[in-house]
Amino acid sequence: SGARVGVISFDAHMDLSDTPEYWASTEWVKSFELGCVSPDNFVEIGIRSNRSTNFERIVAEELGIRVYNIDEVKRVGMQAVIEDAVARACRGVDALYVSVDIDVMEPGLCPAQKAPEFWGLTVDEMMIAMRRVCAQPLAGLDICEHTPDYDVNGMGAQFCARLVVEALAGLAQRRRVERKSEG
Repeated sequence: SGARVGVISFDAHMDLSDTPEYWASTEWVKSFELGCVSPDNFVEIGIRSNRSTNFERIVAEELGIRVYNIDEVKRVGMQAVIEDAVARACRGVDALYVSVDIDVMEPGLCPAQKAPEFWGLTVDEMMIAMRRVCAQPLAGLDICEHTPDYDVNGMGAQFCARLVVEALAGLAQRRRVERKSEG
């Protein structure tokens, strides 16, 4: 459609590999190569994995991608992080795409993770972030890596459902405001 889209990715892993060509950790590099997203409008939040390679760190640095690792999120707070992330991702774009890999969460709070990493985001931090990003015009939302075989009492599924509810609530609120301003 020609719309310019910014991306905020919540993930424990950078997913900035370029090989193999079609793989779960190559989606962002592929989107840059295809011109779907500019690295200037791409932000990653919650990175903490030792599995993020030096190559991925170099890619992020060379492309100017803003990466908020978990240390920074915990030190400055999610409210400050998400305000800056939204400003960066939305600069000069028509809409925002939000990607949530649930391994960004603390595994004790959100099970159902295939690749859990301790010291993740809390539910409170994620709700602060989701409410802020969902106030923007959204191009889309994906929630990935939910693994039912590892879920405990449906907590991971409930968390994923809540993220969808937050996105829909943001959409409804924006439409309500738009209708009031029209009439």
